[in-house]
Amino acid sequence: MEKLSNEAHRAHIDFLCAAMSTVPGRAWFYNLLSSCHIFADPFTGDALLEAYSKGERNIGLTIYADLIIHCPDYFILACREATIKETTDDRRFDSESDDPDPDLFDTPATE
Repeated sequence: MEKLSNEAHRAHIDFLCAAMSTVPGRAWFYNLLSSCHIFADPFTGDALLEAYSKGERNIGLTIYADLIIHCPDYFILACREATIKETTDDRRFDSESDDPDPDLFDTPATE
């Protein structure tokens, strides 16, 4: 039984490391941890919603611990890639919002 347990644990760790070795895998795990409220406090003021969010966070913390213990370099890389993507998305949004609204300058023709 112990051997099977060790093999299952090793397979779990191998999967995490293999997934984190790819860009899509790192993005997937980063997004999962974000949705589990790892990077922000899930406080809402609503006790039931907060309890639910903290349950999600407990799952995320378990995954986070595995990533930090078994593939910390890939986790750091995932954070860097996410920061670059967020910065790029913010710039894209800012540059799009700098364009004037075309409807703003449509004035009815006067006769």
